[in-house]
Amino acid sequence: MTVRDQLAEFAAGLKFDDLPRDVVEFTSMLVRDQIGMTAIAAKIDPDRKLQVDAIGIPGFFKEMGGKEESSLVTQGCRVPCINAAFSNTVLSFGSFDSFHRAAIHLSCLIPATLAVAERQHAGGKDLILATVAGCEVMARVGYALGADNVYSRGFHPTALCAPIGCAVAAGKLLGLGQDALAQAISIAAVQGSGAPPWVQFPKSPFTHRIQSGRASQSGVLAALLAQMGVIGISAIFEDPRGFLRAHSANPDPAKATGGLGTVWEVKQTTCGRFNVGIYIRPGIEALAEILQKHHIQGDDIDRMTLKLPTSVAPVVGSSVYPSVDASGSTNRSARYIMAFTAYKGESGIAFSLDYKSEANLTDPRHVDLFNRTDVVPEPELDKLFPGTWPGIVVLTTKDGREFTHFHNGALKGSPENPLTAQDMEDKFSKVIAPVLPKHRADRMLEMLHRLEELDDVSDLAVLMAAR
Repeated sequence: MTVRDQLAEFAAGLKFDDLPRDVVEFTSMLVRDQIGMTAIAAKIDPDRKLQVDAIGIPGFFKEMGGKEESSLVTQGCRVPCINAAFSNTVLSFGSFDSFHRAAIHLSCLIPATLAVAERQHAGGKDLILATVAGCEVMARVGYALGADNVYSRGFHPTALCAPIGCAVAAGKLLGLGQDALAQAISIAAVQGSGAPPWVQFPKSPFTHRIQSGRASQSGVLAALLAQMGVIGISAIFEDPRGFLRAHSANPDPAKATGGLGTVWEVKQTTCGRFNVGIYIRPGIEALAEILQKHHIQGDDIDRMTLKLPTSVAPVVGSSVYPSVDASGSTNRSARYIMAFTAYKGESGIAFSLDYKSEANLTDPRHVDLFNRTDVVPEPELDKLFPGTWPGIVVLTTKDGREFTHFHNGALKGSPENPLTAQDMEDKFSKVIAPVLPKHRADRMLEMLHRLEELDDVSDLAVLMAAR
């Protein structure tokens, strides 16, 4: 049996009652968190006029129209589900979202799953089951590739793997059998793309969101095509010209199927606490530890160095200061985030977007310390990546003292160091509730808390779409 067929067999046979209770509860929390972020993404992102409205993605699909199947967030209307998946992923893709250990954003999977669930008038249990199935397959494909291998070849792990996960999730909601799910996986595997050099300053390009939206859309399309009877390549993972070899110099096909049904990969997900790239987060936490332990203030610092795995240091290590008119670049600028944290502390960036403000971006102290901060590759950290998000901070004070803190990658919000239920409530209230009318925020949260009981998730989707 091919890898594709093994994945399809698992996904087709998976039932809600097969899921351990902790998997159901964790997945519900992930869906709740991502839906909340998606619902108001365009309103909480200060640079949305530059990144979203100027590109016009939601408005573009609204104007395009088509069959009314799934809600467009912020647009108050329904469009074909493949277009809703694209647009809603573009809005939600970012740094507050959940990130799997295989270096894949779940902000592609969940909007796509919700779009198809709304189209099918599926219930909350169906949504949870489809999300788990999609994540289990997507994550294992990511492991088989190896994120370091993918980055080194110039590809983006999320953009490659998300079409496959979204195809599985969509296929579950469409009621596809094992053979059709296998075809959907094959069709999705030939649609992945995406390149990682999106960190360009002072103007940060929009393509990192576009390629993620496209990944979500491609997965849904693959499932719909498979439902029509379209046939894919059976040995898509084994063929020397196939998916794994094309995108990785050292793939491990066995990881694509290992532990299916016994090891639940969905729980190997890190929840967003800072609205910054996950590769920067160990730097924030390590720096905060040094500052607190040794009672150091921003003005005391002479130089800082953040050491990261070799394949990710270039992703967040730009030496160009982010500009005010492209503040979206800030959450991928390790140097700026480190300088901001040095003065504002970890609490200044947790569940907050204040670091994107004009006042902080133009603060001369931040600019000055940015220029005295370095981001460098550290090959020793490659032994821990992918799988964890390690980093080393070296800080030298103006009076000649030097401090080093190694972060082993167990970030706050990771499986090893999870956020509490109260942390997640705080995230919702601090980031989401203030930008929504209270009655809508309360209604949304109430529905999300009883997601498992919903007979039709369309009610939730419509609430998200309200302008």
